[in-house]
Amino acid sequence: MLAVAALGLAATSCGSKLDDTPPDDPAAIESPAPTPTAPAEPPPPDEPEEPPPTAEPEPEPDAEPEVVRGAWVHLFDDALKSRAGIVAVVDELAGAGANTIVAQVARRHDAYYRSAYLPPTADPQLEADLDVLGELLRVAHDRGLAVHAWIAVAPTWHPVYDDLPRPPGWLPADHGLAAVEEQRWVTRAADGTWSDYLDPALPEVQDHVVATVLDIVRNYAVDGIHLDYVRYASEQHGYHPRALDRFRAETGAIGTPEPRDAAWSQWRRDRVTELVAGVADAVDEAAPEVLLSAALIAWGEGPGGSGVTTFHDTRTYRDALQDWESWARDGLVDVLMPMVYFREADSQQAGWFTRWTDYQRALNAETDARIVPGVGGWLNAPAATVDQTVRSMGVGDGAMVYSYQQPTADESREVWRELADRRWGQPAP
Repeated sequence: MLAVAALGLAATSCGSKLDDTPPDDPAAIESPAPTPTAPAEPPPPDEPEEPPPTAEPEPEPDAEPEVVRGAWVHLFDDALKSRAGIVAVVDELAGAGANTIVAQVARRHDAYYRSAYLPPTADPQLEADLDVLGELLRVAHDRGLAVHAWIAVAPTWHPVYDDLPRPPGWLPADHGLAAVEEQRWVTRAADGTWSDYLDPALPEVQDHVVATVLDIVRNYAVDGIHLDYVRYASEQHGYHPRALDRFRAETGAIGTPEPRDAAWSQWRRDRVTELVAGVADAVDEAAPEVLLSAALIAWGEGPGGSGVTTFHDTRTYRDALQDWESWARDGLVDVLMPMVYFREADSQQAGWFTRWTDYQRALNAETDARIVPGVGGWLNAPAATVDQTVRSMGVGDGAMVYSYQQPTADESREVWRELADRRWGQPAP
């Protein structure tokens, strides 16, 4: 993926209450002046001056990406569902000194934009004839904010859909728990129960995610594509019959592996990485200027903690089967947004926050990855949200807050003013 564009500088546009499932449980920089060349020696007297040889122009250095100051904005309230609401969101975040909006544009595989692939949402709160993504791009880009289109990859259901009609061609109806077993793309647990999460090992799931992304980048001037829930529900999952058949065919394994079987766990991690790589390749080919970002798991104790020596010892690697350390080292994702969602008032969780951000700072220093920690504002008092955000800025490439709608446990809006006053912890120019 091309990662040299300034993340927080938008391209020219052409185009409540917390969700109980947040993103996975969600001034221009001047180029340096050219170095002056030493003046040529003057020609000897009475000899004609020869023109200097034509020199190849020096390539312009890539501009350094701007440090991210942003927020996730979900679709589980009405914040983005009207034109006036979109203006209010952008105004508040611009006033807070933010430069990036990660906006949910498909909740459960239904489109809040003009899609040629996903069916339109049946959400009754949506203002008539509103293209959420198109309008957000227009308003945000006018204010200089970048927009990443946020897609929830694995989940196919949420209780808000219980009383809504099922639009034709909707994946949860055609390939979710409601479908006959032969048509299901959702995964199964080791005990045989079906999940409402898609199985990343199924080629049709990978194709569906790529098609969703291509539909957006080909039709909207987004600054980024943001993948959320790009993982397994747990180490107990991945037992879709066709996934097991693929595992056996590719590895020669016999029978059904246990959830913690090392080869089986690595194979499933590789399938998640395979899915992300498919998206990265598709974006590179269709819109190389678009960044790929992802909301990433940071569960429990981070690397270096008690009994957690390395990333491979974490619950992220073991339980979620999401190897985002390798994504950082391999440059698979342009901007990694680990979700360090911990309560500062809880001493154990405060320690986990520190451990994970220390690890991310070290990973940022030893790789070319751009790492932008995400703070769980809804878990914290206003002062703690601000403190964690400022500390996250020190990891390397910025900070995100989940969420715009509930940046603090008491839903205070003053946190945005405080972050603006403190310039998100950045030094004064």
